[in-house]
Amino acid sequence: MVKANQSRGGHIIIASILIAMVLMIIPLPDSIRNLRPEWVLLTLMYWALALPRSVGVGCAWVVGILMDILLGGVLGVLAFSYALVVYLILRFHLQLRQFPLWQQALSLMSFILLVHIVTVSMTSLSSGWLVWLPAAVTSTLLWPFVYMFLRAVRRTFNVR
Repeated sequence: MVKANQSRGGHIIIASILIAMVLMIIPLPDSIRNLRPEWVLLTLMYWALALPRSVGVGCAWVVGILMDILLGGVLGVLAFSYALVVYLILRFHLQLRQFPLWQQALSLMSFILLVHIVTVSMTSLSSGWLVWLPAAVTSTLLWPFVYMFLRAVRRTFNVR
């Protein structure tokens, strides 16, 4: 039984995902648009690693559908991609949590690249790797900061 002063923090998880969605739609100049980190995916990956019982495949699918709508993409592509990545993270979360942050970042880069590969293959876009590789690299470099920030948020608001 959860006491009144012990919040599970579901609203914090939702708020962090909504903030990540806003960060994904902020207009950027053309010169740096391809460098935009995958904020929503990074946030989903953090919560799936930190709280595997709270953030699952269904949550990732719903967030993916919302991102498909928000970005005007083919409906279901990001939903499938996010659900697949969260499934893999849930499957290997015990191993991933043991890695140092730099090694986690490199492991999660493969998941970010997987989302881009699935998106390109499902939408039959002919965009080259120069279009989506910079976002994967930027996301990988930012992972330690996203991890530390969201961990501080989780501890501050007692999200369990």
